[in-house]
Amino acid sequence: MAAALSVGLGIVMPAQAQTAGPASPTQWMVRPTPPHDAMKLAQPQPGHMGAGPYDPSPPPAVALPLPPRYTQPRIVYAFAQPAAKMMTVSRELSDACRRGRFIQRIDMLYRAFGPKERPMGVAYGTWAINLVDPDRKREVGTVYFFDRQDTARCTVYTARQNVLLPWYYGPGGGYGRDPAGTVPTTGATPVSAPTPQAP
Repeated sequence: MAAALSVGLGIVMPAQAQTAGPASPTQWMVRPTPPHDAMKLAQPQPGHMGAGPYDPSPPPAVALPLPPRYTQPRIVYAFAQPAAKMMTVSRELSDACRRGRFIQRIDMLYRAFGPKERPMGVAYGTWAINLVDPDRKREVGTVYFFDRQDTARCTVYTARQNVLLPWYYGPGGGYGRDPAGTVPTTGATPVSAPTPQAP
């Protein structure tokens, strides 16, 4: 009986040793869990039909870009002679223009040119709606002409508004018409002059 029991146990024990066996060191270790951020919510999978979980910190709202402001550029001066003869170079304002401290708000919104010359941008000291002048360098009654704005070669010319009136082409249709009516029209050319054409 004892011999039969020992033989039976001998047969069973190797089978248990083979099936269960002692725990290996790798089985003692706890397998690492995948990285998980407690603050990050699980994203719904493709094809998920239900609503997603509540997000306590939604992304900030981003405003849509504004449409470009409508502008209609136009010619304000058409000289019968080279424009450089009608104005004076300002070294101080030219340096400020190169530093972005004295520029047109919209380049070439108002334009001026002489015969077969490249147009220049125009801004007014009296109606400074198109002039960026944080240092308050503008003067009332002065017209500013900008050549090559937004470059390191920006040059600013100045001239008196009443002197340039004979070459002014007003929005009402013709030379010599001042829209504000504050400058005398003595010596101005007739308002029936044809529309000037840019070169």
